[in-house]
Amino acid sequence: MKSLAAALIAGLIGLGSTGANAQALKDVTYVYSGPTSYYWDSFVAKELGYFKEEGINANIVLSDNVAQQTQMLLTGAADIIGANAEVAIAAIEKGAQITMVGAETSKQGFVFLARPEIKTWADLKGKLLGATQLQDASASMLIALMKKNGVQRSEFDLVALGGTPNRFAALINGAVAATLLSPPLDYKALSLGMKKLGYAYEAFDGPQVVYTVQKDWAKKNEDTLVHYLRAAKRGMDFLYDPKNREAAADILVKSIGGTKEDALANYDDWIPQNKVLAEGLELKPSGIKSYLDLRDNKDDPAKYMDLSYLRKAQGK
Repeated sequence: MKSLAAALIAGLIGLGSTGANAQALKDVTYVYSGPTSYYWDSFVAKELGYFKEEGINANIVLSDNVAQQTQMLLTGAADIIGANAEVAIAAIEKGAQITMVGAETSKQGFVFLARPEIKTWADLKGKLLGATQLQDASASMLIALMKKNGVQRSEFDLVALGGTPNRFAALINGAVAATLLSPPLDYKALSLGMKKLGYAYEAFDGPQVVYTVQKDWAKKNEDTLVHYLRAAKRGMDFLYDPKNREAAADILVKSIGGTKEDALANYDDWIPQNKVLAEGLELKPSGIKSYLDLRDNKDDPAKYMDLSYLRKAQGK
């Protein structure tokens, strides 16, 4: 009977401890832009409970586009965002007190797709192309890719369409002759007869999506940020383990929709083959310098990034 009483007491203590741990979770709002796989590590960390194990109650929120996402960070509506790197750099150039603290992708994930009647890059001369916005983000990558393939900026028109779903719809409906899309909608576009002409990373070497925070928030919430990054890194480690391929695809489909077939193709393309996702959330100064060079900016990349939080998350 004593052992039973002891067990009951231990159980009650355990319940109390669980409640205390639940109350101790730190609320963090993470905002991403568009139903794409750039944010796969965060989806995994959420689905597999890594955030909670690190003491984080992660509220993962979808924004309409990169401009809205950045505004949410600047106004405090978001604590952390998976930002387009060039958009973050442009905001810092204008005085925004934000900084990049890690990467979700190590290179560009954009895929350049055109209408079925477009056979060569030269066929795009005189045509209307679609971008997220007229400057930065997909516009810069599109212009660089066109130039690499012999088509100058003066030889085509560009329209701002917003996020990936909007660009996909414009391409399929024939409103634009070509655009950059992100998985999984690039696979869907291909299934509908669109033509793949190339990848953005063929023309530009730099990360596309980076973890970005307000500097003041990071200083005041250092422990929370480190634990968030540690959980996200665990998500990335999970993705890079080939035995998790099927489970990773299931999590992506659950998080953003699409088909498992496309998710598996995305996994194979982005992880073992081309390593688009950033192993260890590593953010390289050389990648930021590529953007600064593109913008004729002579700043030191260190002005735009603070890797101290990531190093702690990595145990370094």
